[in-house]
Amino acid sequence: MKFDRSKMMIAVAAFGVGCATTAISGQETSQAVAEAPNPAFMIVTGTVTDRETFGREYAAKLPPLYEKYGGVYLAVGAGHDTLEGEADYGSHVVSRWPSRSAAMAFWNSEEYAPLRQRRIDEGWGAFDVVVFEGLPTPKSISPLAEKAAGSAK
Repeated sequence: MKFDRSKMMIAVAAFGVGCATTAISGQETSQAVAEAPNPAFMIVTGTVTDRETFGREYAAKLPPLYEKYGGVYLAVGAGHDTLEGEADYGSHVVSRWPSRSAAMAFWNSEEYAPLRQRRIDEGWGAFDVVVFEGLPTPKSISPLAEKAAGSAK
């Protein structure tokens, strides 16, 4: 699977802006935040044992399914720096979904089930997968955040 790092960086930058806005927005966007749906995040960590087959028969088939269910890749790769604890996996995928129900709809879909089962049955690797609800996505940026963004230019 060919991965476009520029798209990932744009997605990560957008994710960062959303988090920063939530953290500093205060009263100005409290109503917008309260009305916005909460996104969900899925994190997959694991070790791929047959990278070529895994890439061709599994990973290459996921992007259209992610798109169908509203998923967006935020980070995909191998290698990491462990800052605390024991993280002995080789690969990771971080994705954002419109909601937890959207992520679960993907996970439980008829389209994904045979891919997941084949990955398991054919032993292409060992993985841990978690999904969780994130903070609400603000509908607008507060005046404070807009001012800070303007002064950074």
